[in-house]
Amino acid sequence: MGKIWINGKLIDSDKARISVFDRGFMYGDGVFETMRSYAGRVFKLDRHLDRLFRSLDIIKIERKYSKKHLQDAIYKTLKVNRLSSAYVKLTVTRGEGRFGISHKDIFLPNVVITAKDFEGYPAWMSEIGLSANITGVQNEESIISGIKTLNYLPYILARLDAKRRGFDEAILTNTKGYVTEGATSNIFIVKNKGLITPSAANGILPGITRGVIIEIAKRLKISVKEKLVKRRELFGADELFLTNSLAEILSITKVDSKPIGTGLVGDITKLLHISYQKTVIREVV
Repeated sequence: MGKIWINGKLIDSDKARISVFDRGFMYGDGVFETMRSYAGRVFKLDRHLDRLFRSLDIIKIERKYSKKHLQDAIYKTLKVNRLSSAYVKLTVTRGEGRFGISHKDIFLPNVVITAKDFEGYPAWMSEIGLSANITGVQNEESIISGIKTLNYLPYILARLDAKRRGFDEAILTNTKGYVTEGATSNIFIVKNKGLITPSAANGILPGITRGVIIEIAKRLKISVKEKLVKRRELFGADELFLTNSLAEILSITKVDSKPIGTGLVGDITKLLHISYQKTVIREVV
């Protein structure tokens, strides 16, 4: 039985409770961050918390705790659960309220930190890569398009649709038909030994791992273009890969049943993954 941090208290997981009237549950009124710890240290924790605070400001939820307080709470949660390599999730909701979406109440946000052991993804994902289906649409004009909110239904439905068709992952497009991201990841094209990735103008979530990969690529003298990406550019890629905090980098070797490049995990993808892991080691170990 593990412990969950809720509003300043560590509680046994089977006794952890949030009201059914919480607006996160009722309306998806909240934000979250998913992080990964290595050797007991959370990689890029500062960046995750900075993004969380920006998200809270955008949807006008009060900052209940300081950055330092949340850092301490995350490490307390890891320590009490005796976790080293872990999946960590920090969720903030607007809090409990009455029925209806009006803001007449004075809300007290609920803050929850959960952590569980993370052993990584199956080896085959890194060895042979994933298949992806272009499905699902996200609204790049929405105020929440670039933040990590509890409103995750477009991504859930896209993933379900892709799985139903026999693919591992979904790649979404925006309302103008430009490529945006995976269901839980950012996307990169490798073309002529350089990187192309959808820009913020596409309506993407600016991923923490995405940012690190861009920094690593520039350090390795690999060019990076952030721009509007057309669907046909995916099929013309030499390599294709996804990034997120848990998976790090995962190659996409097939899109809509068409092989990408050689159909194998590419050399630049492998190089960037190794470089990412070296960056993690330098920072957290």
